[in-house]
Amino acid sequence: MAYSRQLVVVYKSVRFAEEPLVLKEIVLFLLSLSSKMVEVNCIGQKCPMPLITTKKALIGNPNDTLCILLDNETSCSNLKTYLTDNGLEFSVEKVNGVFRIVTGNSIVQIESLGNEENYCNSNLERSYIVVLDSNEMGQGSMELGTILLKGFLSALSESDFLPAEVICYNKGVLLASSNTPFAGYLKVLEDKNVKITLCGTCVDYFGIKDELQVGKISNMMYILERLSSSFKIVKP
Repeated sequence: MAYSRQLVVVYKSVRFAEEPLVLKEIVLFLLSLSSKMVEVNCIGQKCPMPLITTKKALIGNPNDTLCILLDNETSCSNLKTYLTDNGLEFSVEKVNGVFRIVTGNSIVQIESLGNEENYCNSNLERSYIVVLDSNEMGQGSMELGTILLKGFLSALSESDFLPAEVICYNKGVLLASSNTPFAGYLKVLEDKNVKITLCGTCVDYFGIKDELQVGKISNMMYILERLSSSFKIVKP
């Protein structure tokens, strides 16, 4: 165990030094040799308990592989999102009604793991996801479209029936830039525990990564999973 911790320290000391990717692979391989499998039994637990239990296990066993057992699909989906957002590799299988999530040998800063309660949707089954794929609302007049979208986001941020998430792609990611008047509305939503997700490819395409005021960058696989989930999709 002490050897593993030393490897993590070594890796963290060079991870920002633009070292070759092969170094990461070597460290991951050495970690895999010294880690053990830890079972995290979340059978019978409902959100947010599986998330809380997993977070404690990750912090308590930073160098080991976790085998997390769950017995309901909602908790499994929430936990997959939680692990993905925190950069943890994992595999999932379902055997005899029990979901088995096995974490890989990803190297993460455990201290940076997000608030697990934000990932629990057990009380949000009536909720929905808002998709923003443009910096204006509707087609026709650009000026009118901008006014309409500003009104929509203003109303949404003040609504008592908030979405579980706002997903922005294509020109929609421009709304998260500090150079627009829209970012403030998205920040209000984020402060109310509405997850703001930005398409990473789109952010790179428009070159606005350094200008982002709100939101978390994700990938198309995640966006596909969310859009094909049981949530209702609202697209203004």
